[in-house]
Amino acid sequence: MANNIHVAVLDADVPCLSVYKERGLYSSQFRVLLQAAATRLNKSAGTTLQHGPVAVTVTAFDAGGRTLPPLETLRNSPKTPAEPHAGGPLGPIDAILITGSASSAYEDLPWIHELQAFIQSVHADYPHVKIFGSCFGHQIIAQALLSKDQTSLESSFHVAHSQAGFEMGIQPITLDPSFTARFPPLARASALNPFRIQLIHGDRVVPTPEAVAATGETDVSLPAPWCNIGSSAQCAIQGLYNPGRVLTYQGHFEFDTFVNGELSQEFGRRANWPADVVAGYLELINRSLVPGMDDDDDSKAAAEAVLLFFAGEDLKGQGVGLALPGSGLLTPPLG
Repeated sequence: MANNIHVAVLDADVPCLSVYKERGLYSSQFRVLLQAAATRLNKSAGTTLQHGPVAVTVTAFDAGGRTLPPLETLRNSPKTPAEPHAGGPLGPIDAILITGSASSAYEDLPWIHELQAFIQSVHADYPHVKIFGSCFGHQIIAQALLSKDQTSLESSFHVAHSQAGFEMGIQPITLDPSFTARFPPLARASALNPFRIQLIHGDRVVPTPEAVAATGETDVSLPAPWCNIGSSAQCAIQGLYNPGRVLTYQGHFEFDTFVNGELSQEFGRRANWPADVVAGYLELINRSLVPGMDDDDDSKAAAEAVLLFFAGEDLKGQGVGLALPGSGLLTPPLG
């Protein structure tokens, strides 16, 4: 019997027209990629998945339009093989996925405030629901769950505009080995073989000024059991992991060179970026381009890791009270 995972994808933006015409909404793009990841995992490792072969169903919600999943549709008890469709034809929602957005998590907009409160409610009251976020999703999850109102002052984080400007395209990301040990598809990533997915962001998650002042350090620790999944030269926190509960990527496994290229040109049009700046960004984006073939990056492995997280496979063999991955320290230190 398949482990049916019902994912609620919260669209925090709409793609530019050229991307929408080719790929549809971001929720549709995630559906296609997660279902493809399920097919790959079932073919390569179906006999080793502790809960059996995985299947994915996606229900889309317009977060930007202030439409979020009703709390009563969320899973409120452990999943068992005997009730794969309990709660309705699709079953209760097992996972929340928050997409990227051109908006910033710190903007004073009603839908952003409502989404942040929703994340806090899901995390506090629905421990059987996994939470994943990509880019903006990563940032608003951090803002919702790691702010000084949710953690101690000495370990609080927020979202801020990056003084270094946009991090764009394919940039080498060094992943924490204790994180990748939980996710076999990411095992190939190392300091000598860095993780590579598309990036397009001008904000980043950083310690609050109060946390830096309280500790006297810039490498402020994340509160247990959270850890930083890895770092790039420009962005010290490339994702967050709370075992069995939360996973985020600053990058986009759902973007390829076409999608990121179209979006960067659209952002350039909106912000009046000079032509040479746009051309430079496109060169970085096209680092993974292989004409006539899939991009040469780690997007498929990243999608498989997300699906394993949704399926609870990251906790396999760990038991209760497991040792936490990593120290939680941010390396390299923030400048």
